[in-house]
Amino acid sequence: MRILTGQSKGKKLKVPRGKSLRPTASRIKKSIFDILSPEMAGTRVLDLFSGSGNLGIEALSLGAAFCVFVEKNPGTAGIIAQNLRSLGYTERSRILNFDFRKALSMLSAENRGFDVVFVDPPYELYEKTEPHELARDIRSVVGEKGVMVIEHPSRNVINSEGLDVRTKKYGGTSVSFLRRLD
Repeated sequence: MRILTGQSKGKKLKVPRGKSLRPTASRIKKSIFDILSPEMAGTRVLDLFSGSGNLGIEALSLGAAFCVFVEKNPGTAGIIAQNLRSLGYTERSRILNFDFRKALSMLSAENRGFDVVFVDPPYELYEKTEPHELARDIRSVVGEKGVMVIEHPSRNVINSEGLDVRTKKYGGTSVSFLRRLD
């Protein structure tokens, strides 16, 4: 897995081993950042369900001011830390080794308003939780002009009240961009 854009373009990332991880495909990641890159510089980013840190690190490479990575698996969180160290991004990042609900509660209590929130959970989560329910839970940490970027199975449709939803489909995977209407 490589960084596609920005100051760290072409650098390799360490990737955790295991069947539970499903890194965002390069073509999908490129499409996401083609859309977001004009507004990435100086942003505060939250990368939920981080895995290798692929999305958050790409944002840092494009000039995001700061990124919080949330990954509950300690070994995987350690790989994120290695990736951040090797690229020189430790000063502009924080890793929370918690379940995403605990992390959201903590970040909400800290009054963190993120400009970009990447949401790429294990697809098993969608067996219990619809993407729009996940968006509702995450909304408390999204800044006034922020965007949630949710990767989900194409069979799941996001229809969230009070949010502008734009969805791009890539075969069995869709990426929805959600922004506040108000």
